[in-house]
Amino acid sequence: MRPTTQAAVLTVAALAMSTAASPAVAAPKPLVDLRGADVGTYSLDAAGTAHLAGSVTGDPFDGTYVATLAADDGSLPAPGSCEPATGTLDVTSPRRTLRLDAVGQVCGEYADATYVVTHRLVGSYVVTDATQRRLRGTDGWISLILATEGRANVEVFDS
Repeated sequence: MRPTTQAAVLTVAALAMSTAASPAVAAPKPLVDLRGADVGTYSLDAAGTAHLAGSVTGDPFDGTYVATLAADDGSLPAPGSCEPATGTLDVTSPRRTLRLDAVGQVCGEYADATYVVTHRLVGSYVVTDATQRRLRGTDGWISLILATEGRANVEVFDS
């Protein structure tokens, strides 16, 4: 083997060994990671605000939720269009509570027999109140989902 080829092989082998020997660093566990435990429900009030209810599972605790979704102009958008919106999510269990305030875009979806989502708010949230102080001020991603026949769901992740 030529000296330059041998040096190149040794360099590549040394680099491979150093990356293989690096310790794995795990990302910290998210403080908030909630998903709808089952299909929730929603209803619209006279002002055009959707009121959602159901149960969630995940971190920081399992519980029941009530949420609101309101488009800035007071009416949910038509399929294929989006507009600014706000939302809230209150999660409760026998001993703990959590309140999130959200801002984002609500989009109207084209629903059919196989795709039942009619509207989806995707945005960011901030924990504004919680029985666990370390959760206050936490922020992340939220999705509030409305579907046909008054069905609803939520997803929240501390990103």
